[in-house]
Amino acid sequence: MSDRGMPSRFEADVSPPAELFSRVRSAVAATPVSKTPMRVRIAVALAVTPLVTASVLGIASHVVYQRPMLRVAMGTRPTFEFFAVLLFVIGLTLSATLVAFRRGELGLGSGALALSLVALLVAPIYAALAVMIPLETTADAVAALAALSPWGLRCLVIAAVVGVLVLVAFTATLRHSAPVAVRLRGAALGAAAGAWAGLAVFVFCPATEVPHLLVGHVLPIAAFTLLGLAATPRMLRP
Repeated sequence: MSDRGMPSRFEADVSPPAELFSRVRSAVAATPVSKTPMRVRIAVALAVTPLVTASVLGIASHVVYQRPMLRVAMGTRPTFEFFAVLLFVIGLTLSATLVAFRRGELGLGSGALALSLVALLVAPIYAALAVMIPLETTADAVAALAALSPWGLRCLVIAAVVGVLVLVAFTATLRHSAPVAVRLRGAALGAAAGAWAGLAVFVFCPATEVPHLLVGHVLPIAAFTLLGLAATPRMLRP
């Protein structure tokens, strides 16, 4: 009612039924809520992800070479350009991860523009970095490269394992905590997981052939971006 005793035009004529409140209370009570603070969950995910990536590389090295082995130990002489590109790949991976995980002041996360840029640019930027690496090779390195699949199937498997584990961990970390832009957030999480997979095979594999790099190193990043876009929104939505 208004001050003059007349009903306000903004006042509802019918009060909500009591059963509506009962249903709302039941839905709220049934919604799972994590007892672990979000900051702690994100910190754990960021700490565990490098360990998971290193563990997969260690297992792959023992399976393939029967000993720990990375590209810098395959007779490849690292150059300044190699380390510069490695730092760029690490920076790309960490940047994508931080944008995907960012909570923001209101808890809504990164904006749509930032999430879109991560989803759209991680794969092509990684492709540009991976293809332009100059390497000086020795006779041992030439032999190692000759044994690699020209289409990077081994690297594709390693990248798939790393990407799946990281994407599952990232999605579980942000489960039921993305109130808006869940598809963009999912795509950004997929791109970040793909970037970790790309970093893993970059450190592991000395291949320089373009088909190998595109299929074994770059394709998983694009695939996980699409997987995050399609498969994670239902898990992220409150």
